Amino acid sequence: MKNLLFWTSTTLIFIFWPLSFILSNQSDSAIFILAALVLLVDCLLFLRKYPYHYFTYLVLPLLHPAYFFFPIIAILFYRSDIKKMSLVTYAVVLIFISLFSWKTFYAYSIFTPDPLAFDTLNKKISLIPNRNLARLYHNKTDIFQDKFKANVFTALDPNNYFFALHPREIFENQNLQKLSFPAIIPFLVGLYFLVKSKDRRWIVTTLLAGIFSIALINNPDKFDLILYLPISLICLVGLRNIFTFRPIYYLLFSFIFLPLSVMELARIFLK
Repeated sequence: MKNLLFWTSTTLIFIFWPLSFILSNQSDSAIFILAALVLLVDCLLFLRKYPYHYFTYLVLPLLHPAYFFFPIIAILFYRSDIKKMSLVTYAVVLIFISLFSWKTFYAYSIFTPDPLAFDTLNKKISLIPNRNLARLYHNKTDIFQDKFKANVFTALDPNNYFFALHPREIFENQNLQKLSFPAIIPFLVGLYFLVKSKDRRWIVTTLLAGIFSIALINNPDKFDLILYLPISLICLVGLRNIFTFRPIYYLLFSFIFLPLSVMELARIFLK
């Protein structure tokens, strides 16, 4: 019974976001699914202790230029393990990829011209009497900073994954419910016990690389599927720990989690 409850809960956690995503993006889901699969391959290589597993990140900009900064940010977390020759090879390949990706990445990035943002900036400047002082506090960098901060805070917001960003849904965003809302329980438990997980380094580095990478994209909607695997693995860490508690606790969790998650999954199909 215990194993059945655990594996059923695990299945519901791991299938929810991909099913929700595919059903909402049937025409253009392939690239984003492939990007998530690249991370799955990397995770498997990491677990097998393959020394240069991070070279798989170089595939991401080839799938879509918007992922251009992911391999750059991710490699920073492995700089202490990288031998000089592998770093040179990595850099050469990345530079080669950038020749094809940079211009297209710019079109998706937060650095693209935004007339509405400039209007807002000018209004902020006009509210400060001294124009030089106004430009010190509010200048062109505000536009990029505001977009970057908004993307980071959205990526760090649990509402983005469990409650479709309610109650502050974003315009021009699917506001997709990525995980059933009861999954926040194993997620929070997983965050608490993450420091004890043997996979913590891969989960944390990939999660941070994903967050900072999509923060540079003007509209990270859909691209944030790159966070699916590390977030689901955090839930799995929590789920494993919940099922080590006394039977009354994991039975109570299962009684709450399973019916509500099935109902949430059914709602996706019935939309």
